[in-house]
Amino acid sequence: MKKLKVTASILFMLLSVVVQVSAYPPKGAKPVTDPTVVINDFQSHLQKIPYLSDAGMTTLNHEIDEHIKCLKNWSDKEEYAKEHDLYHYLKEQRDSVSTYHDYSETIVSDFLRLYQFADAEKETTCRDSLKAVLSDRLGKIETSLNFLDREMNGGNEKSFFDGLDWKTIAVCVIILLLIGVLYLLFKKKSQPATPVPATPANRVASSQGNNGDAGIIVRRKTATILKKQSLEDVIGNPNYLQIDAADFTYESAVRRIYIKNTCIIDIYEMYAEDLSRPDNPKEDGCMVLGRWVYDNESQEYYVSLEQIVLPGDDAVFAEYELNFGGKIKLRVLEQLRKLRRETNFQYDLTCWIHSHPGLGVFFSVSDVSVQTQLKHPSHPNFLTAIVVDILTPKQDLGIFTYRRDTTINSKNDLKKLYSLQEWYEWAVNSMNGNTDNTDKGNEEVKEFSREDFFDTLADATERKKECQAIGLSREAIIDMCMAISEQYSGLVALVHGHENALEEKKEYTATVLSNSEQADKADLIGCFVVDNHLSIPSIRKAVDNYLDRIKFVLFYSPAEGILTTIPVEGNELSTNENNYGEQKLEDLKLWTRRKA
Repeated sequence: MKKLKVTASILFMLLSVVVQVSAYPPKGAKPVTDPTVVINDFQSHLQKIPYLSDAGMTTLNHEIDEHIKCLKNWSDKEEYAKEHDLYHYLKEQRDSVSTYHDYSETIVSDFLRLYQFADAEKETTCRDSLKAVLSDRLGKIETSLNFLDREMNGGNEKSFFDGLDWKTIAVCVIILLLIGVLYLLFKKKSQPATPVPATPANRVASSQGNNGDAGIIVRRKTATILKKQSLEDVIGNPNYLQIDAADFTYESAVRRIYIKNTCIIDIYEMYAEDLSRPDNPKEDGCMVLGRWVYDNESQEYYVSLEQIVLPGDDAVFAEYELNFGGKIKLRVLEQLRKLRRETNFQYDLTCWIHSHPGLGVFFSVSDVSVQTQLKHPSHPNFLTAIVVDILTPKQDLGIFTYRRDTTINSKNDLKKLYSLQEWYEWAVNSMNGNTDNTDKGNEEVKEFSREDFFDTLADATERKKECQAIGLSREAIIDMCMAISEQYSGLVALVHGHENALEEKKEYTATVLSNSEQADKADLIGCFVVDNHLSIPSIRKAVDNYLDRIKFVLFYSPAEGILTTIPVEGNELSTNENNYGEQKLEDLKLWTRRKA
């Protein structure tokens, strides 16, 4: 099955090669006078094939170098290889190289159809050159894989037997066997062995040292042996959002999904910056680690999503393009090792997430290819995929799973879409419900904390008791960025939150922005105004209907990219600029992403 999986993946890439070739301008075959031009074109063409491109080979070499470096410093190479699934990795890569070797003739022939040669001899020479170019690239990959294989099996040191032929080795083996037999005969005569009954106690002692300490078994196998497959601590846990597959699809090999609240918040924060620039949408994504159990009776899976793993700096996220890069594999393996050792649970890659900004929620052909490459070798059907369209009002989210026949659900199979925004609100509420802050009759709000809110008056040179701090929650900042993206000017939104009295000082926490004067469990405390130039008369005119109820105005200038916080004193905007706070919008966006 693994070979079929790899072959299918390579065939998909080869198909993309054919598509790329056929995508050239249909102006007929190009006449060839200099074969060097064709060779150069072919080398450029190989850059379009991810596996054979310079970037792809660099990524692969980096992965291999990292593994070799770790193997050199690892006390037990076999343990590291099993722990990081290097045997399967090596086989998969060699299968890929072998498949490209098998299809090299097809790749070269398809490319040469674009050119017209003056005679058959030039075409044959050019064909051989292209094969040599392709073979050279594959040979470099094979060399790197051989280095990894050698390190996995003992390192790069040259063995004494490497320089001997088989006859010499056979003679050496026979001599050693004769020496061994003679030694055993001599030992038997000089020191007759006394038979000892094979009692259970003796068997235990023989596997331990003289003092009962571990003697023979010195390697720790706990890292390679499967840990406990359990979700007992997850089921019924208020920190996990429970989703039944029957609610969002008609048929699924996964029956129920449990998503941890901290995981949801991390996913939401990952897309926070993308939400602020809908005019330049970029795909983004991550891997999610969790646990799974299999019900043999119903033949269904129960899956948890608990911790995200972000890509490394080699990832490429552009408009409608998603490439996770190679470093994320090492990050996933390292986090899995850590989680398994710390919890004694069998954590695995249970989900992967990516966005379709402005395109809607669906599962593309390339998404299916990624899903196939990421699935578990022996239990493929528990792997879940989540697709988010972050440019919809509620951040529409679809869940895609395997059916029992190992096919993947499509957009047409979805009964409903979820909302990442609503998941985030649930996650925040669930975490607040687990704190020590309890309702005290009037729904007393916890006091302002720099850990939970961004204080927009942090750089004000003077602060008045009536407005000591104005904190924006993560959600309020995202709402503000989305409001800015609508490109309106004037009064854009109303700010809702709470007033917090601390002795004689007053602080305000903004939790949400909306177009309504009322918000659930929050009061109207401010206004959000957008204009290119800060003008107190213009701002006063825009918020005149709310001056008797608000405590501050948030003013954003798209021309400068600056958010200015203006306190309200006695139903009037403060004219003392020392009381103002100024923050770059980019700093606020960065805070939403770094906030843990």
